[in-house]
Amino acid sequence: MKKIGVFLCNCFGEIGRTVDLESIRKRLASDPSVGFVALRESLCMPGDAAEVRATLRERGVGRVLLGACSPYGRMETVRLGLAKEGVDMRKVRGADLREGCAWIHGKNPAGATRKAANQLDMELARLQNGQDSMDIDIRVRSEALVIGAGPAGLAAACGLAGMGIPVHLVDRGSAPGGLLNVVTKVYPTEVSGPAKIKSLVEMTGSSPLIRFYGKTKVASVKGYAGDFKVALAGPEGNTSLRAGAVVLATGARLLFPRGLYGYGKMKNVITQMEMERQFAAGNVACGNAVFIQCVGARCAERPYCSTICCPLSLKNAMRILDEAPGSTVTILHRDIMTPGSTLEAYYRKALHRGVRFVRFDAQRPPEIRGNGLVSGVEVFDVLSGVTRSIEADLLVLSTPLVADPESAALARMLEIPVDRHGFIAEVYPVHPVETRNDGVFICGTARWPASSDQAIAQGEAAAVKAASFLGKETVPALTMSRVPGTKLGHAEANAEACTGCGNCVAVCPYRACKLQRVGQRSVSRVIKVRCKACGSCMSVCPNGAMQIPEQNYRVTGAMIRRAFREVR
Repeated sequence: MKKIGVFLCNCFGEIGRTVDLESIRKRLASDPSVGFVALRESLCMPGDAAEVRATLRERGVGRVLLGACSPYGRMETVRLGLAKEGVDMRKVRGADLREGCAWIHGKNPAGATRKAANQLDMELARLQNGQDSMDIDIRVRSEALVIGAGPAGLAAACGLAGMGIPVHLVDRGSAPGGLLNVVTKVYPTEVSGPAKIKSLVEMTGSSPLIRFYGKTKVASVKGYAGDFKVALAGPEGNTSLRAGAVVLATGARLLFPRGLYGYGKMKNVITQMEMERQFAAGNVACGNAVFIQCVGARCAERPYCSTICCPLSLKNAMRILDEAPGSTVTILHRDIMTPGSTLEAYYRKALHRGVRFVRFDAQRPPEIRGNGLVSGVEVFDVLSGVTRSIEADLLVLSTPLVADPESAALARMLEIPVDRHGFIAEVYPVHPVETRNDGVFICGTARWPASSDQAIAQGEAAAVKAASFLGKETVPALTMSRVPGTKLGHAEANAEACTGCGNCVAVCPYRACKLQRVGQRSVSRVIKVRCKACGSCMSVCPNGAMQIPEQNYRVTGAMIRRAFREVR
């Protein structure tokens, strides 16, 4: 086997000021598996990749080790540059010497140097002993399925269509728009909900690339990234279609706070959405309005902040002052959440308009007065230490958005997890709007409570990420990795050694392992497009039938021996 070429990046002093690169160079140069060691000031600048490629050709090395930055730093730029120069990236490994050594251990140069040397030693062992997985090319079907036609789904569908990709847009409602169809004003611009998404709705109706399926639900989804087979159930019966990518924009639901503050029993206790209906009907005539925030939120059952409730209350409070002159509005809150300069200005506008704010403690919530109708609210003001009695002709409860059970059902269908609150889980935080299942993206309130502006931005982001995948005719399965450049390969099952115990099927988090019949027995099979080379199957295989060629038992043993050779 050809020897290994090593490039150590100084990153213009970011690494070298802590890690002793010269001592590491000497250590590696004495290794019989290393052909040469080159110290460079950079690997990611223009022209660096061409110089590295020229050195590799001159020295005739077979495999390459890069000691540089993290995959989350500039390493992906380095890898892309080398790939463009024609370097076989399956023969290239990287070690994180900047973020993982120099930066985090800046006050311990000796320790940082030892750690860097160990990392490089282990990567050398991997390059020496690893083998290559048999890769496959995934044929990509250049069509997208967008589930949900609220602001996020509309933005995703229009974004994809604008890039020339056919879109199947599915919604359980009869018309696109979602909740914005019934919102008379949207904060902070205070334009109407339908006006906010007018251009998106018009494009949905006019674009020949978007087909809208109203009053339709997804009955089943099978397949994988590049070719999902989808069954729809709608007014015209069952429909089958195929898509290369899926965007989930199924939205969330409103919480109706039955049993809290007289809701459902007292006629003048309503939610924010019911307040919207009163605005739409022009039926706003109240002398004293009181808003209570965090009703059913930031509690044991739902400990999260819904993020949109405070701006929504500010908007509706000022609208009451506009449409019912002479009214007073008081907002009872635990904290006013208005992040960013725009919403902070919106909050100060409400203060100048005369909206009153009283902060209460969760341990001493407001108490309502009245019989049949709320006549007032008693609340302990934590800032002044005084119990205040506030007259109320209308009590408005701000409740959170909660996860839609139908979204959770779709998540199970697509084999992606939901978080502990029931929202669809993304690959947080480095891969927003992506899910664990390749080719499936999420946006809007299906992933977390969001404003209409945020939902539209997320829909556009999901469209771009989906288009980057759908724009290719074929995609190598080995490129489908969450961390840039770090997917080791694919797990492979030795059919002769496999006993069909099913342990790998039970532990695989990506549903990549399946049992299939071969003659009179069952053996494991790996769906390569789903495999992320996590190694879970290897850890539970009782007889070593399941292996990842790039990270087999021989590789692991060699890495351990190299990492601790100084101890021996």
